[in-house]
Order: sequence, then structure tokens, then C-alpha cells
Amino acid sequence: MNEYKTTTSFEKIVTLQKPVRIVQGGKGCSKTISILQLFIFLAMSERKNLILSIVAESLPNLKSGALRDFDKLLKSMGLYSKFKINHTDKTYTFGSNVIEFFSVDGESSRLGSRRTHLYINEADNIKFSTYLELQGRTSEFTILDFNPRRKFWAHTELKGQEHVDFLQLNYTHNEYIPKGELESILWYRKKAETGNPFWVNKWRVLGLGELGIADGVIFENWTEIKELPQGAKYLGAGLDFGYSNDPTAITKIYKYEDKIILVESLYKKGILNSAIAKHIMNDNELYNGLIICDSSEPKTIAELRTYGISIMGVRKGKGSIISGIQIMQEYDLLLLGKNLIEEFENYTYQKDRSGESTGQPIDNYNHAIDGTRYFFMERLAKSASNYNTLRWVS
Repeated sequence: MNEYKTTTSFEKIVTLQKPVRIVQGGKGCSKTISILQLFIFLAMSERKNLILSIVAESLPNLKSGALRDFDKLLKSMGLYSKFKINHTDKTYTFGSNVIEFFSVDGESSRLGSRRTHLYINEADNIKFSTYLELQGRTSEFTILDFNPRRKFWAHTELKGQEHVDFLQLNYTHNEYIPKGELESILWYRKKAETGNPFWVNKWRVLGLGELGIADGVIFENWTEIKELPQGAKYLGAGLDFGYSNDPTAITKIYKYEDKIILVESLYKKGILNSAIAKHIMNDNELYNGLIICDSSEPKTIAELRTYGISIMGVRKGKGSIISGIQIMQEYDLLLLGKNLIEEFENYTYQKDRSGESTGQPIDNYNHAIDGTRYFFMERLAKSASNYNTLRWVS
């Protein structure tokens, strides 16, 4: 690609006008290069005192991604010598305008700094709370990009809002895509024609720039429903405690024919034990049924029992997380609830440095899932080969 030239992707990106601009794109669409070009042109414009922040999850991601592309881009545009460069601070100064690069994991002190423009590269790798902190200190516009490997907060919290632009790009919007990269993308299309779900997903995400399913997703045995069907029998509920950083999550569990239905009942941060009790007592099914919860908070369990709530801690042990997941995977699940569905879409296995699955789940997108898992471990195991020898609730 002749990087000093602008692509159709660039022309589309510069037409965005709203304070928050989401750029979702597949492989080879030139979204990163185009956004970097936009920031270079802003820095070299007649405007004064601009602070343009380019942010990524970690310093390694920054160095191997946007920062490396930026240096290469400046050189190919013949502009490298025009900027005063501080490699230690990772800043590029043109007159009174500054382009700065930093990561959210190692330079948290810079999150609260004020800026005029913000670019979050690979935004799906950072938390929504981090985005809010950065966005709150940005005066003109925020632009964020990502490969749509999975649904995340850009889709659930931002897309569709009045102040947000959304743009979807793919390789056809890059007139200068290298031949080898184009061939690799078209190879995904050929593999997808076999109908293999893995390659269909790869083609959707990397080829078409459409939303895909997270790599290594743990639960594939579920379907979303819009309402609780008549005849569903209430079994009980799972509860996972949280407070400031994580939500308290209560999931109601039903049996329907040969399926299990999970219904989001509570998903909220900063909620006190008294408020949890009030929520339960205002729901006849929750109050009159059994709730299985995290056993690591005996004081909280004891307090909830003073309200007349039937609650017990799950029996844990070595391997209980994997065992509980396996029990949940034995059933066809029906899901009702926004946060519950977001967790099931994004709960994946960890990967090692080579990108291979470790077989261990990530410690994220698991609050409602953990509470649900507690109930399955104590009440829905089908055989004695599982972590606990348990009973089916008929």
C-alpha cells in the first residue's frame, strides 16, 4: 500500500461528524492508517494548541501497532523531519500541536489528562470504564476502531446513540491493499464456502467487517429468547456478589421442556446487602425459592438469612470452575436479559502468547455466569462424574 495516498476508508472516516465515531472494520480495510492520516492532517493544520491522544491497551500493542504504523506513515509521507519527536514520552510536536501515544495499562496517570481529540486503537481490548474516563476529558471528538471479533461495549452502550457515528469498513474500501493480504482475505471466503462455522466466522469478521463470534467462546449451547414461555417451571436462582468494581448478579433459573431458561433478575454495581434483600423480597419466586451463592462471603449470607431468605453457599474445590462449566454445557440454554447475553457472547478461554487456548476461562464477563454456575453445580449435575454428586430438580 502507498500509505501517503488516501483510500475510500479515509474518505468515509473524514465525513463522520458526531462527538463519538465508531469505525468497525475487517482485515486490510486501512482503518488504522486512515485515522492516523486524519490525526497528522489535524496536527499540521492551521489550528493551534491541539492535543491528539492515540491510546491502546498496552505498550507492546502500541509499539507493534499504531505507533509503528505512525512512524512508517510519517516517513512515507516525507513528514518525519517536520515533527519534533520525543521517543521517551512518545510525543510528536508540530508547532503548538501535539500527538501523544500512551497505553492504558502502564500510564494510568495520563488517562485523566485533557485533550482535544482521542483515538482508541483496538478499543475492544479496553474496559468501558476506561473509555468513559478518557472520553470525559476529550473536548472535540473521540474515534475508536476494532476488528468485530465479538460484541462489546461499543455495540451495547454506544452504537445507536444520538451522539455516535457508526461506520463499517472492509477490504473493498482500500484501493491499495497489498496483493498478498488480499489473497489471504479471499482465502477466508473460499474456506467459508465449505460451511465450516470457524471459517464462516473468520470471513464475516476479517473479510466483511461484520460482527462475529468471539474466538474461543466457552458457551455455544444457548439461544436468546424475548419472553419467558408459559409453562416454564421455576427452579431457583444463582447469585454472585459484587460491589464497586463488579456487579451483583442474580439469575433466575427455569426448566422448560428439556431446556433450561436463564433470566437476568439483577445486575448492578454498588448495591448494599439491604438492597439485595429488598430486591429478593419483592419477587415471590426469588423469596420463596432457593438461592445458591458464592460461599466466600459467609457474613453476607448470614445477613440475608435474617430477612427470611433461603440462601446457601456453593461447595467449591479444586477444578470446580471447569466442572461447573461442563455441567452448564450439558444443557440447551435459553437466555433472557441484556447483560446475561453479553456475558455468554464474550466469556472465552484464555490464550497463551502463541494464541492457543489454555483451557482456562478468562476472569471477565462472568458475574451472572458465576452465579448461574453455582446453581448448576448444586442442583443440575446429571451424573456423579461431575464435581458434586448432585440431583436434578424435577
